[in-house]
Amino acid sequence: MNTQKLGTLAVHAGEDEVLEVPSVNVPVYLSTTYRFADAAAAEAYLDDPRGKWLYSRLENPTVLAAERKLAALEGAEAALCFASGMAAVTAALLAVLKQGDLLLVSDALYGESLRLCRDVLAKFGVEVRSAPIAGLAQAVEEAPSNARALLFETPANPMARVADVPAVANACRRRGLTSILDATFATPVNLRPLSYGVDLVLHSATKYLNGHSDHLAGVVAGGKALVAEVEKVRRSTGANLDPAVAYDLVRGVKTLEVRVLRQNETALQVARALEGHPKVARVSYPMLPSHPDHALAKRLLRGGGGVLAFSAKGGYEAICRVHDALRIVARASSLGGVESLASIPVISSHRHATHAELAAAGIDRGTLRLSVGLEDPEDLVADLLQALERA
Repeated sequence: MNTQKLGTLAVHAGEDEVLEVPSVNVPVYLSTTYRFADAAAAEAYLDDPRGKWLYSRLENPTVLAAERKLAALEGAEAALCFASGMAAVTAALLAVLKQGDLLLVSDALYGESLRLCRDVLAKFGVEVRSAPIAGLAQAVEEAPSNARALLFETPANPMARVADVPAVANACRRRGLTSILDATFATPVNLRPLSYGVDLVLHSATKYLNGHSDHLAGVVAGGKALVAEVEKVRRSTGANLDPAVAYDLVRGVKTLEVRVLRQNETALQVARALEGHPKVARVSYPMLPSHPDHALAKRLLRGGGGVLAFSAKGGYEAICRVHDALRIVARASSLGGVESLASIPVISSHRHATHAELAAAGIDRGTLRLSVGLEDPEDLVADLLQALERA
């Protein structure tokens, strides 16, 4: 077991295992196919493909470097990279579910993940049932016999709700459910879910792992046997990561820890500045004592992450005015980059959510989600305060 610290792993892990020359950086292997010396070598690949190369939809040296680095960061036996975060979620679910199975999902879940479950998987005979994030362990214990998996997030989009990860993972183990945790908001810096017994951890690597808002990517990490089942889905669906993107992902991960620690500090500073503002109805950030999951967050998370949400007292019209008056913070979807981004969930990530789903997730029409970047914290606070004057 590698005992190096996270920052060292982020810089060095996984790279020397695929290098054929002693370069400092992993090269980009753009070839789609690879030569065999003879028929015996081709047959040897079929007998055992590990450490050999055939076709880049199946394996690629640059992608492998990214996978081994991310596995090291998560403390996982194996990891797989995908063309997007949603491709990773899809492959993980397809690997463990079949017709007639029941999938439990948290009611605090990314909108597209929820639509995948309810609009796509349901077409193929998968029953989908949601449960409150605060009661996931109980929901697992009470689930019917056909329950096979649980999909949840921590912190959850966009209100940064925090699940009791150890309790949920233990309940899944007792009931025989595969626990699948989307830890995009946490990153391995703030949470390593596998250490608490989670079976599979997912990331939209588009966000913090890559960190520069310029590539789509996804990751699944976990035990070798389960990840091998996910790999079968990736091989058949073709949702593999482009090697040039994998190169940038490797490069982005090298600065992951320093970026996330800075974003932890900035987000908390911004959240404190917003809380108590006369035009702000509430602020949702797990490291604030006012957050419903503050005690859990303090126990499980190294930091609260770079995403917070706040609501304007004037509702939707007021938050739109705030949103439109921002000068430094960009009005854009996504999160986790070096630049700060603002979006209104009811017209972005949760545009198609029902009133009941919005209420369950704690989202009101006056909510704005803020992803803090690497700008100076005082400048961000000043920008938000001037925008709030329009509320």
